[in-house]
Amino acid sequence: MSPKVKIHVFVDPEIWEAFKNYVFSKYGTLNKYLGDEISRAMEAYLRDHQTAHTQEFEHMISKPNKKHIKLLVWLLKNYPSEVLYSIVKTYINDNYGIDKRTVKKYLHDFLINGGFVKVLKPIRGNRDLILQVNANRILDYLSKFVPEKELREKYGICREAFKPAEEVKEEEEESKGSIKAYAAERYEAGDSIDEIQQKVADFGLELGKKAIRSIIRKARREGYG
Repeated sequence: MSPKVKIHVFVDPEIWEAFKNYVFSKYGTLNKYLGDEISRAMEAYLRDHQTAHTQEFEHMISKPNKKHIKLLVWLLKNYPSEVLYSIVKTYINDNYGIDKRTVKKYLHDFLINGGFVKVLKPIRGNRDLILQVNANRILDYLSKFVPEKELREKYGICREAFKPAEEVKEEEEESKGSIKAYAAERYEAGDSIDEIQQKVADFGLELGKKAIRSIIRKARREGYG
């Protein structure tokens, strides 16, 4: 059994007194049993309400409306990594309405429960929250409901622009390795520095002769060519 946690919450005083009276009448004491009964009450609540909530969420996530799509596009294009809770809330208020239920529907029920963002950490000394944006999750979701051509031409979104930093770095390293190998290979084949410089330019790199020589030396040390 997991260790118990201590919670601090504010509840309606009449409900609290009624609940304590119930526990006392059942066990003759509040010690030990009060926490157990609170846990059972929360468990019963989740059991009775979670299924309906899950079905409602699955229906919403499987049939997004234009506002859902617009929200994800805005988030991806402007804050593909992290965003403040207050910024998302303000966007929703400005575009969809200021009702608290509207914020809950689009920010909590859709973005957070949908896995598009998650609470990263609170800002010290501030009531705001930092939300981590899952760009890949958003891209995968948008791709299911918006044609690729429309994503690219109407919204200016293409998957290549949102590759994780690690993936981009790996591709850059692979590209550098290919250029080094090519330069060393051509040097071994008897090409001059001028010729190699011209051919490397075909890779989209404008390098000076000194840089070409450095690439060749490094490539030969690493075993290329």
